[in-house]
Amino acid sequence: MTVRIALLDSGVNGNHPHIRDQGQIIHGPAIDDSGDWKDDPEPGDLLGHGTCAAAAILDLAPGSTILSLRIFRDQPRCPFPRLLEALDHAIDEGVDWINLSLGTTRPSRCDDLEKMLERASEAGIGVVAPAAIGELACYPGALHSCYGVLVDDSLPRSHPQQRPHGDKKVWFASGRPRDLPGLPSGANLSGVSLAAANLTGFLAAGG
Repeated sequence: MTVRIALLDSGVNGNHPHIRDQGQIIHGPAIDDSGDWKDDPEPGDLLGHGTCAAAAILDLAPGSTILSLRIFRDQPRCPFPRLLEALDHAIDEGVDWINLSLGTTRPSRCDDLEKMLERASEAGIGVVAPAAIGELACYPGALHSCYGVLVDDSLPRSHPQQRPHGDKKVWFASGRPRDLPGLPSGANLSGVSLAAANLTGFLAAGG
């Protein structure tokens, strides 16, 4: 059975060579500033981040189906109500995994996120998200019921590891994307959001 992954990000460029023929991309609706879901008249990726994350996932879990839900467009920022609505929508879609590249550093919002994680768990859906942004805990990734991830660039992209961190175990994964021919690795996107994508691909492939 094909693994279905909801990618909550900037969209996906389905014509990118690291995306084309690697798996199926479903361009879902986009959420606007009012919180309403609408058919996206121009599915794609202006920022490039979602495409980079999708390429990392499909490289490690080829043949997967990615449901692209665009929650930001030209800046990697998403109002918290929009994030909750996107999680709710992804859970209703019945995917196997949800990949988040962002979160909130405000503990006061954990109750709402815990409810979403409980809904996802009841539906058999795993949620992968950064466990920290810099030195600050990031939610939902820092919550016990989430597959939280931190960066360890000494690890191969294909071999994340779970280790104790604070009062819970978190995953550590490479924050490097798939290499692009002719582009130095330091010039490409990297960081904890790509570590989340690498972990999602690893887990989706049965790791």
